[in-house]
Amino acid sequence: MRHPLSGRGNTSMFTTSHKAIGSGWRRADGRIGLRNHVIAFSTVALTDRITALAAGRVDGVLPLCPAFQRGLRGADATLQAETIQAVIDHPNVGAALVVTHDRAAAEKLRADCMGLGKPVVVLSLIAGAGIQNANDAMVKHLQDLKAAVADSPKTPLHLSDLVVALECGGSDATSALAANPAIGRFVDRVISAGGTSIVSETAEFLGGEDVIRSQSHNEAVAKDILGYLRIEEQMMQNDGIDYRGVNPTPENIEAGLSTLTEKTMGAVCKIGSSRFAGALSFAERPQSAGLYFMHTPFFSPTSLTGMVLAGAQISLFAMGVYNPSGMPLAPTLKICGNPQTLSDWPDGIDLDVSGIITGSSDYDDAADSIRNLIAEIADGKLTRAEEWQEGQIIVPVSQLPL
Repeated sequence: MRHPLSGRGNTSMFTTSHKAIGSGWRRADGRIGLRNHVIAFSTVALTDRITALAAGRVDGVLPLCPAFQRGLRGADATLQAETIQAVIDHPNVGAALVVTHDRAAAEKLRADCMGLGKPVVVLSLIAGAGIQNANDAMVKHLQDLKAAVADSPKTPLHLSDLVVALECGGSDATSALAANPAIGRFVDRVISAGGTSIVSETAEFLGGEDVIRSQSHNEAVAKDILGYLRIEEQMMQNDGIDYRGVNPTPENIEAGLSTLTEKTMGAVCKIGSSRFAGALSFAERPQSAGLYFMHTPFFSPTSLTGMVLAGAQISLFAMGVYNPSGMPLAPTLKICGNPQTLSDWPDGIDLDVSGIITGSSDYDDAADSIRNLIAEIADGKLTRAEEWQEGQIIVPVSQLPL
């Protein structure tokens, strides 16, 4: 497997299909962003508060303050460092103010960000002179960055330009009957057009091994994915519980699901009839177009983080009962077929696919609606998660620093 977040500059997956579905911002590496965010990005928890304060003083700036740690070692330190680079380099980012604590970290990031083809300012907090002065300097930089990208031209967006993250949460019977297979039908269209989709949450594929074998391009791909499943199951059994026989989330049990395998068979509907082209480690960028499996924890904000850091410009989130997850860098399009959830949470869901259950619509109708909504999102429509500023950047850490 390639190193997580490797492959910057590859454009092999970004050929265009014939008909545009909207427009976006073409980046220097060939990818297209659905957003042109100016971000205020704190790279360590020590600078989170002052970065958030500065972002709050400039309209339209996206604050990213994920409480990253100092003192990480080994693979954890590498993943966090590469995460920072992936955030700045993400196609939905048009310009970035990046805040470090120390001067050495700032100098390294400045060097790493050269050649990205977008405006990036890196500041060291410790190099400042007073909290108010530092805050004012950040605000001035953010204002300049906003002005620098205000008139950025847009380019046609095609299905082949999309990298789509696939997620589900609060799963119930309607997830398997409506929301997940609706996403699967759209995924088939994306893959057929030359685009890319990523599905994750390794634990939720336990019990779906036969599906993986039958829907992988070859035996080697299936072996890679099944290897991740074995690792996950061994880890989960270390606490003495067989997770195939229980469901680990109380809301799924309340919603009527009885086992993890039952949940799995609904969740795998998100991939449609497409075949896996490869397996990815957390946040690893696909090197070509196609459907990919990513090894992640089953906590949805963490799995969304991994897929978005791998380059997904948008997430399709199927739900049964309501789930407030999101990832700030990429719009999260929430899709639901549960009439009760739709009634209780009308301001938290983007697409109603309950007609699939009542018979008033079908999966092709739902796939059309997803395509149309993505076009509207690319043209500026906010998703519900964006309206409520839902979502976090959460990177798994294997060992906390002492």
